[in-house]
Amino acid sequence: MKKHVLAMVVTAMMAGGAATAAQADSTTVSGGTVNFVGQVVDAACAVSADSTDQTVTLSQVRTAKLTTAGMTANQKEAFSIKLADCDTTVSQNAAVIFNGQQDSIQVGALANTAGAGSATNVALQLYGPDGQTLNVGDTSAAIVLVDGSNTLPLSVDYIATGAATAGNVAATATFNMVYS
Repeated sequence: MKKHVLAMVVTAMMAGGAATAAQADSTTVSGGTVNFVGQVVDAACAVSADSTDQTVTLSQVRTAKLTTAGMTANQKEAFSIKLADCDTTVSQNAAVIFNGQQDSIQVGALANTAGAGSATNVALQLYGPDGQTLNVGDTSAAIVLVDGSNTLPLSVDYIATGAATAGNVAATATFNMVYS
């Protein structure tokens, strides 16, 4: 019996040593950073996470469509802001205000901030949920809210500030929701 107990003790010690050896073989390396952001609001709706940071890609446009100041390319690119968990007992309407760098010539349009290699004499014009021009800093037409989910349909188009030259176009805008 002593031999049997001794064999079990030796086996247990060897197993423990094997586990220590397995732990010694593991390696931990830095994997990166995860940032978590959110916001609590006291409003009629919450902006859906997929609407807070969007990228809207416009189709290419030929310079021939943008030869005179005020000319639009007539190829609006649709995008939207999705609202979730709306409560119509708090507010019945929703509108949006965009803020960003305005073009110095086409006031109300977003300036082309693409930098080196950018198109010249081109800005971006926003359009509200009613399809009408929405200038930077102005409140859009409102949509009537329903309880639950709602979508604010918007669009953007190229607008000439003179005879356009070829190059990249980029702009950044932030937005605020207006509930009434």
